[in-house]
Amino acid sequence: MRVNYRLQQALWIALFILLVFTPIAVLIIGFTPSTYLYPLYDASLAFGFIGLALMAVQFILTARIKWIKEPFGSDLIYHFHRQISIAAFFLVLAHPILLFIADSRYLNYLNIFTAPISIKLGEIAIFLLILTVISAEYRKKLKIHYDFWKFWHGILATTVVGAALIHIFLTGTYLYYQPLRILWLVYSAIFIVVLLYTRFIYPLLLIHNKYTITSIHEERGQSWTIKLQSTRNKILYFKPGQFAWITTWKTPFFDSEHPFSISSSSEKPQEISFTIKDLGKFTNTVKSMQIGQAVYVDGPHGAFSIDRYPYAEHLVYIAGGIGITPIMSMLRSMADRGDQRPARLFYNNRDWDSITFREEIETIKQLLDLEVIYTLEKPPQKWAGETGFMTQEILHNHLGNAWAQKGTEVFMCGPQVMMNIVKKQLRAEGFLEAQIHYELFNLI
Repeated sequence: MRVNYRLQQALWIALFILLVFTPIAVLIIGFTPSTYLYPLYDASLAFGFIGLALMAVQFILTARIKWIKEPFGSDLIYHFHRQISIAAFFLVLAHPILLFIADSRYLNYLNIFTAPISIKLGEIAIFLLILTVISAEYRKKLKIHYDFWKFWHGILATTVVGAALIHIFLTGTYLYYQPLRILWLVYSAIFIVVLLYTRFIYPLLLIHNKYTITSIHEERGQSWTIKLQSTRNKILYFKPGQFAWITTWKTPFFDSEHPFSISSSSEKPQEISFTIKDLGKFTNTVKSMQIGQAVYVDGPHGAFSIDRYPYAEHLVYIAGGIGITPIMSMLRSMADRGDQRPARLFYNNRDWDSITFREEIETIKQLLDLEVIYTLEKPPQKWAGETGFMTQEILHNHLGNAWAQKGTEVFMCGPQVMMNIVKKQLRAEGFLEAQIHYELFNLI
């Protein structure tokens, strides 16, 4: 199975490279050096072409097309989206800067009121691109609400790519070469199709398969579990540990969806559960939801699952706070399957009373070959367990050298700071990078 995913990854990476660099390859084939400007002019266009191709491909990456994301996992795709978008930003920004260096007469175009319409569109695209990047990178510092940002981020990104494509066609530079003109027409068509699919077709599919809340249950640790069932008796088959985007109070046509791990067993997909901690404006509304209320589910997504590693001989789970939810799905699934592979669960919490699923974990422990190690930051009196945060010493005491062998897979979910630290501790204990799998909280 690993080989299959790696092959898919290699194919998608090759296709990505092909989409990004094909415009330059076609340009080079029909290349005629500039005779009246410096070579920087040609370099400027090359950077602009690559940058625009990168931006256009981002719409495919974020379209939630499952068969594209499955080999990598959504968290990795979104992380890559962020990094490559910054690279595209600098490439596009290099386009006008190199033009100004090549010929100072281009500085006259900075007057947007007198510049030709083709140049105005290019300037508008760059200005909106700067706004898009700043708002994305500094959203939390600027205290921009996620739903508001997400809505305008999509509009800004769409306007940037659309204006840039029209800028290319109106400017006409190098488009005398028909293969290049055809190529940009194809890119424009792909952009429009993906946009229509993401904004209209896919939400329409979701709205025809809505779910309703069948129960709401308060958990320890200021968390709530909601159970959902399809109104059309459709079954959402998922791998234990995966997540879904859910929309409540509104329809899928509104950009008001939020990602949450599925906490129920994959062996009972007729009714799915999400356990959500009260951490903000949206999560605070969970306890106010009503039985029978409509919920739209976009999933499953993610590569964080034991089912991707069926040949693992030992399983290590490391959770921090509400990061237990995808791991709980794995434990429940193992119990329903009768999976008796040796497993260890390290679960860090603030105190004993805030341990979500505490009672059920103790019950599941009796059904599996599972050892549970709680670490408490504020332990009760006469506490005999581990205290403080996760340390390498705690890992070593409960795993030893034998568990760091090739047959062990580690699944970790919790606050980003915790995972960064524990990952280093695991590596120091002899675990390989390929053995450590984690789910990121900061998809958004």
